[in-house]
This record gives sequence, structure tokens and C-alpha cells, in this order.
Amino acid sequence: MITSCGKDDVKSVAPTFVFNHTVNGSELEKGVMKYTNLAGNLYEVDELQYFISEITLTAADGQRIEIKSDSAIHYIDLDIPSTLSWSPKDLIPKGDYTSISFVFGINETKNKTGLFVNPPERDMFWPDIMGGGYHYMKMNGKWKAEGDIITPFNFHLGIGMNMAGTVFYQNCFTVTLPLNIHTASLGNVFTVTMNIEKWFEAPNLWDWNVIGGQIMMNQPAMHMAAENGVNAFHVIFQGTDPE
Repeated sequence: MITSCGKDDVKSVAPTFVFNHTVNGSELEKGVMKYTNLAGNLYEVDELQYFISEITLTAADGQRIEIKSDSAIHYIDLDIPSTLSWSPKDLIPKGDYTSISFVFGINETKNKTGLFVNPPERDMFWPDIMGGGYHYMKMNGKWKAEGDIITPFNFHLGIGMNMAGTVFYQNCFTVTLPLNIHTASLGNVFTVTMNIEKWFEAPNLWDWNVIGGQIMMNQPAMHMAAENGVNAFHVIFQGTDPE
């Protein structure tokens, strides 16, 4: 007996997550000082590396479908094209979904020194004296400081601490984005776009001339960055119907 598989036979679908990076709606051009933030800082981005974890889809009936492959953590690096797409082994049940959420960085439970033993993830380590674990993000670049001086910045996010080094703060955060989809297709691609300019806009206006270029040991600055980062993403869903 020969049977065929049609749309009505599809019970679950395999997702692919694609990670895109733009500035003011156009694809990021690395190493080019052509961008101006709302504070008037002319800047460029030279490197960008970060972790996305705990991706969860919420169905119309409230059911939450979690992506659990690869410890539910994915590393993205602009210099490693293979990291810009992730096809986990998880399957998504056919149905209606209203939102997608993810943790930017790695949550407190998993973010422990020794989690990664191989590069490139291993090289995202965060100093043990500062709480250990791994950077959530490294965004490195330059800005034109006062006096037209080209100055490097390291926009790094990770665990923060107070001045005495006795209290630690988790600066990872959850992003929730709306969806209006029916996963009745075999090829489901979620394109998650980081709008880089949003890191520097709201609710905290970012001025490197005031904040400075290094924020790893500046918990108030990292907290501001995390607040802005919640607004730095959008998602587009594209499905391909089976024949």
C-alpha cells in the first residue's frame, strides 16, 4: 500500500531560527563608521557575539512549547556564518501561536563557569571574580568622541556586581514578541532581527561621551543596556506549505 502525506497529515513541524542584524532598517555594515545614535555619537560596530536561550512559543490555548536542544542555548557570532542559523531537533506541534519569547544571554541556573569547554563559546567567559559564567553579549566597536577622537567601545553584558564585589546582579532578560501564525507547514523559519540602534535609544538615551566605552564593571550602565535591549528585537515568521 502506498500512502501520501498532505497538509492534514502534518502533526508537527521543524523550526529554523535565523538571526539578522540591522541598523535603522538596513543590514549592518561592520567596521564602517557611518551610524549616528540619538545622542549624536557617530559609531561603528566591528564585532558582535551573543547568546540566545530558552526559546519558547506560546500557543493560542496558553500551551508553551520550549526549544530544548543544545541545552536550549545558541551562540551567534557575526564572524561565523554557521551560527546565524539554528535548526534544533525539537518539533513544534501544528497549531496557532501568539508569541515567541527568549532569554537574551543565559539564565542564572545555567550560566556557570565550565559550561562550555570548546571555542568559540568558551571564549565568551566572564571573569570568576565578577560572578563567572559567560558574557551575554560582546559588541565591540568605535565612536567619535569629543574632539573627533576615534575611541574604542566594549558594549559587554554579563553578570554585574556592586562596587564592593559582594552583591551580584543577573542582567540577562526575557524578550517577548507577538506572533500570529498557524504552523501547518513543513518549513518554518523564524527570522529574529536585532535592531542594533535600539540598544542606544530607549528607555535610556545612550551617550558614550557620558557613559564611557567600557561597561563590564559598571553595573548601572549594564542595567541601562539591558533595559534598552528588551526593545532591540523583532521577529518575522515564514512557512512553506507542503505539497
